[in-house]
Amino acid sequence: MGRHVPGLLLASLGYAVATTIAKRTLGGLNPVGLATTQLGLSSVMLLPAPLIGPAPAPLTVTALGAVVFLGVVGSGLAYLLYYGLLARVSPTQVTAVTYALPVWGLGWGALAGEPVGWLSVLGVLVVLAGLGLINLPPRPRPLPA
Repeated sequence: MGRHVPGLLLASLGYAVATTIAKRTLGGLNPVGLATTQLGLSSVMLLPAPLIGPAPAPLTVTALGAVVFLGVVGSGLAYLLYYGLLARVSPTQVTAVTYALPVWGLGWGALAGEPVGWLSVLGVLVVLAGLGLINLPPRPRPLPA
């Protein structure tokens, strides 16, 4: 067992637990307000980090613009979608989107000219089938006799 496996398992568990708690406690709140609050507070918490040590690269207007763009377009939209979905579907369905990440990575790799083997295509089909199964409407349970 690799030395990073326990940390990965704990991170996965934390992600699942946090989504379940968010669904129970934040269900009626505005997704825009939730995303803005979460990203705003995390920005305030991380702000002292660049002041502690030397910058890995020069701080330019272009670099700051890139950080703002990635924060708003990348993280901002992602959290807006996350909380919007969480208001409408189960925590399992919300977190299932993470299974699609390797599919996106494979697609971007193919666009960059990386070879895509048949096992990779089979893996994509398995992931898509799993996502389809997760999103099937629940079957009615038979009444007890």
